Amino acid sequence: MNLNYNNLLSALSLVLDVQEYKNMGHARKVAYISLRISEMLNLDEEETKKVYYSAFLHDIGKGDIYEDFDTDEWWKHSERGSEIVKKLPFGENFSDIIRYHHENYDGSGHFELNGDSIPLGAQIVFISDQFDIRYASLIGIENEYNIRFNIKEFIKSNTRKMFNPIVSKALLDLTNQEKFWLDYKFFDIKSILKTIEPKDTLSIGIDELEDIAEAFAQIIDNRSRFTYNHSRGISNLAYKMAKVIGYDEEMTRKIKIAALLHDLGKLAVPNSILDKPDKLTEEEFMVIKSHTYYTKKILKEIREIDDIAEWGANHHEKLDGSGYPEGLKGDEIGEIDRHMAVCDMYQALTEDRPYRKGLEPKEAIDIISKSVKNNKVSGKSLEILKEVVF
Repeated sequence: MNLNYNNLLSALSLVLDVQEYKNMGHARKVAYISLRISEMLNLDEEETKKVYYSAFLHDIGKGDIYEDFDTDEWWKHSERGSEIVKKLPFGENFSDIIRYHHENYDGSGHFELNGDSIPLGAQIVFISDQFDIRYASLIGIENEYNIRFNIKEFIKSNTRKMFNPIVSKALLDLTNQEKFWLDYKFFDIKSILKTIEPKDTLSIGIDELEDIAEAFAQIIDNRSRFTYNHSRGISNLAYKMAKVIGYDEEMTRKIKIAALLHDLGKLAVPNSILDKPDKLTEEEFMVIKSHTYYTKKILKEIREIDDIAEWGANHHEKLDGSGYPEGLKGDEIGEIDRHMAVCDMYQALTEDRPYRKGLEPKEAIDIISKSVKNNKVSGKSLEILKEVVF
């Protein structure tokens, strides 16, 4: 396995966008602006990579359900994010950029850093982030000409307060280029990034991918107190089942990674639905069903891990075709997909939920057995699961 780090972070940045339910492509747009500013400031390749990776992941700490961004503790996502990225390849090199990407140039930010004591990369990501947030907030309210004027005035009026004057000048110079605006607004910002991103990217193997999967599993599971450790639990079950079956080490680890990322798309589901103590309405269940679509969509964007994407996203497909999101049936559902489905059912049944306490292992197995009889899930997969849990 040999993955491109740029592709990987670009795809996973979509996870951070869907959890905000708005401004899709935010991380990619911030990455574009940050790269263009880095170019204007003549940053070397190594510094540019730090800025680029930070821009993709600057909101990685926002996945905590217990954080209320309308309070004075909004800054916590920067601190949390800086710790999360330390677990990623090269992350130690840009964790400070994420930690300080909301510091004000005049020292009025939470950490009270000012001027050159704030990492330059953090100042670049900060102004890029504020640019995109402001632009998105004005769409539908102002016309394009007024939006551009408003943003330029915002940058000018906040230079030396929020923003480094050197970084502000670089961005203002960019806003004088029509190409900058057209690139920024282009429907396929990913293709624009491909033409300007650092070419000397990191090469990611299975060890690094597992580290990344662990970090994102933590973000997913932290969304709800009822799903704490859910992804890791399924990962543990799937890994043990793969060992029982006798898959080789690489296949076994890929299955483990697929399990860690199987609920990636749940970040698109509001917590009001995830934690609802009562039966879901049909509309709410429709929203829940979208999570597997997003899981597959995001993982397929990474490229070269289509097998992991399928295994992770097909865990709610049913043998009789009644599952989701694609309504696959029979042989359309792969062997590992079937194993993942019983792992997900068992883990969910034995965990506490808002509407019930977790079941005992035997009770959970009995319920899955009924699903086998009803041609929903694989009997073979259930037999292997029994070897693991009993």
